[in-house]
Amino acid sequence: MENITLIPSAKVPVLLPDTDLMSTQWYRFFFNIYTLTNNGVSGSFTTNDGKTVTVTNGIITKIV
Repeated sequence: MENITLIPSAKVPVLLPDTDLMSTQWYRFFFNIYTLTNNGVSGSFTTNDGKTVTVTNGIITKIV
């Protein structure tokens, strides 16, 4: 079963202001993309909220 993590809200900062570390929500989102793309394989997929994420060599190149 796939672990689907939705894109965090715009209210959630990518970096926490007090520590400059990545927030848990964004970490889970990016790690899920890494896992869904077979750890670095290129491709694209659609999230549950209808956004299309394109990944090239494990790097997100476009979210539409």
